[in-house]
Amino acid sequence: MNNSQNREYYTSEYINGNTVRKASPAGRPNPERRTRRQVQLQSNPKALTINGMSVFIMGMISLACILMCVVYLNIQSKISESRTAISELKSQISTVQSQNDALNYSINSYIDTDYIYKTAKKELGMKQAGEEQIVTYHSSDSGYMVQYGDIPTK
Repeated sequence: MNNSQNREYYTSEYINGNTVRKASPAGRPNPERRTRRQVQLQSNPKALTINGMSVFIMGMISLACILMCVVYLNIQSKISESRTAISELKSQISTVQSQNDALNYSINSYIDTDYIYKTAKKELGMKQAGEEQIVTYHSSDSGYMVQYGDIPTK
């Protein structure tokens, strides 16, 4: 027996009563001193029994807790998968954007605006437009404009 059980069943050498202390042999249980559990069991013999309804309710509560834990873990798994997919998509977007920028730079490097200007002016006989030839049109939409017909002149 361990020390806590020894303290419950065995008393000291003296027994306190309402008169004089009496000597008790050491190491023997005191029959007058009962534990709280022994008193409960004597006053209520059904204290140790559990009825079927209590077992059923505890089982249902345990089952509900386990079910909630499984659902929670499933949701956490889906969130983790979504975060992984989002990070993969972000890396794909950045890769495509860098490729697009590189292609745009290479296309713009092949276009020589000075050559186009000289060719249009010398070979095709084009002239720079004057201020009186430029007609501006203000669109109410901030997006792009589609022209379905000729722009009216002044």
